[in-house]
Amino acid sequence: MDTLLKKTMINFECLYFLNSPQLCIIEINATDLLTDIQDHHQWLLINKLTLDVKELQFKAMDASHEIEERFFDLGYLKFGTEKGVYISKEPAVQYPLQNTNCDEIPGHIMEAIARHLNGNSIIFL
Repeated sequence: MDTLLKKTMINFECLYFLNSPQLCIIEINATDLLTDIQDHHQWLLINKLTLDVKELQFKAMDASHEIEERFFDLGYLKFGTEKGVYISKEPAVQYPLQNTNCDEIPGHIMEAIARHLNGNSIIFL
């Protein structure tokens, strides 16, 4: 009997969408992942030119009533209700961001996220 390889489609919910002309940073909740519960929340860094998706490994956070801060393996993110900034580690580049409604994520970015998630979730039938 032949074994068929089937990719499952992972559903996800956007929690934050921070956007710039060069890149966007999105926090998602992917509850369909067949992994530990802490892996369901992911921060993704997407290069808008190449649609390359990198997972940002969460290190720490700080928050006040108006400002959120996240520290990742690849950089630092600070944002409020309207604006933010991402500072990459290598090379040290600062990207101004707009805190955008998750309903406004362009289709090609959604497809890049889906490809990334689905590439990490394969089951054998």
